[in-house]
Amino acid sequence: MKKKLLFVEGNTTGTGMLAIDKARKLGFEPVFLTQKAGRYDGLLESECRVIVTDTDSINELKLCVAQEKVEEIAGILTTSDYYLEITANLIRAFGLTGNSPQAIHLCRNKALYREKLQSQGIRQPHFKVVRSMGDLKKTRQSVHLPCLVKPADDSGSNNVRLCFSWEEVEQQTAKILQNERNVRGQKTSQTVLLEEYIEGPEYSVEMFSWQGESICIGITEKRLTGFPYFVESGHVFPAVLPSDVKQEIEETVKQTLEAVNFQFGASHSEVKWTPKGCVMIETNARLAGGMIPELVCHSTGMDLIEQQVLCAAGVAPKWEQLEPTGYSGIHFIVAKEGGRLSSVDNLEAVRKIQGVEEFVVKAQIGQAVQPPKSFSDRLGYVIVSGQSYEQVVERLHKVSNMISLKVL
Repeated sequence: MKKKLLFVEGNTTGTGMLAIDKARKLGFEPVFLTQKAGRYDGLLESECRVIVTDTDSINELKLCVAQEKVEEIAGILTTSDYYLEITANLIRAFGLTGNSPQAIHLCRNKALYREKLQSQGIRQPHFKVVRSMGDLKKTRQSVHLPCLVKPADDSGSNNVRLCFSWEEVEQQTAKILQNERNVRGQKTSQTVLLEEYIEGPEYSVEMFSWQGESICIGITEKRLTGFPYFVESGHVFPAVLPSDVKQEIEETVKQTLEAVNFQFGASHSEVKWTPKGCVMIETNARLAGGMIPELVCHSTGMDLIEQQVLCAAGVAPKWEQLEPTGYSGIHFIVAKEGGRLSSVDNLEAVRKIQGVEEFVVKAQIGQAVQPPKSFSDRLGYVIVSGQSYEQVVERLHKVSNMISLKVL
């Protein structure tokens, strides 16, 4: 009899459906718990059994697990930020492998995360926590502009903005405080973080933990669309860094994972490198988004999605030498102006570029598009690989120049 792996909702932009496929190939029976199956492209065609239930209710989820017979369940997981906490509570209730609800809560609530890192002396931006407009007024004298204004418990750069004037800070704070529900309809904490803006190149650190021991899979060079929104426009893996810089980044992230008591599975931490050293930006208690696991696989042969699935099933990772055999990069397709998408040109020419591994256009002709304010405004992507960092960067540049969007 196949053991079951239960998925509580998932990521809608890639890893969600890939994880289901990995689970099946590894010999598990995937079962997907969701409020709305139509949210996921390819789910109904995946031959995965779907259970429609209230995934925001721990009691409803416990009933679903009990009906599946606990002894037949290998593990429970999610690939969605928004369901990490409730999944952790479900894992704890049934004694399965995973992180504690407290650790996940610290990572999901960036205000609590900041306070924890502050207590541990880990370098991070100066910050203020705001829960009302009255709180905001009290902070005015201690906030230096420009500053980042962001919700404490959202995902995917939603409502993250660099503000250059106090009027912009007030407007963005009021917008976040008024937002009672996130994109999945869950109640928000209605808490705002005002953060010092840190100059310097940004990297993400892909770590994997087992029983509290963490190893660094690699460091990703991040590319952003720029002010005032911070949407990722592309990545290159692995980043090319001096050995001392790489070591400090890895050690800083390991200290952070210890501080929040992260014990199991993939984590995706974002840092900036400054003249004073590594500055922690945030830690996501999950696999990286933005197709970074695919870049890792193209560069190293390591399947992080497969490892995450196995970890949820209680299987300890067996690491071989983590030496990249090449480099990979991704370019996200975005609109430079608002309007209706009329055409995406030069598709066949882009596919013929040497080193192109994947090319996906999700946008539909006629749909409304805009310059990106969050990850959901990306219209597709191209993944390239190469033998050197320079070769990958050159290919990404060529892809970027060749893809032409017409917007009316």
